[in-house]
Amino acid sequence: MGCEILTDWPVILLILEGIPFLAFVYYLEHKKKMYLLEKGVTDRAKDESLDLRLERRLSSGLFLSLAGASLIFSPNIAGFVGLETALTFELLVMGIVVFSSGLAMLLGYGIMRGKKPFSASDGFLGLK
Repeated sequence: MGCEILTDWPVILLILEGIPFLAFVYYLEHKKKMYLLEKGVTDRAKDESLDLRLERRLSSGLFLSLAGASLIFSPNIAGFVGLETALTFELLVMGIVVFSSGLAMLLGYGIMRGKKPFSASDGFLGLK
């Protein structure tokens, strides 16, 4: 291997393992929807309360934001441990996209709550 930088291996593993897992999750969600349609349940969104949807949006937004930040900062953290890594352009773009989607989920959470996402009286996103 020599003096080759190892940043591309995590990206390759994320793609090789992440995309099939995501496809499997979408497949299971599709099968669940089809099963519910066969049983006569037409709309699941009417049964869900607003609090449940807000909680799901908040947890998804926090997860995506932290995952994006970890993609961006993981080469720096690995450098402190002694691994020779560097932030490549592909890793930076992936981190920015994931982080931005997490921020969009958090802003959607703030909008769905009916408050301004950045009000001066409350904390960040209305959290105190």
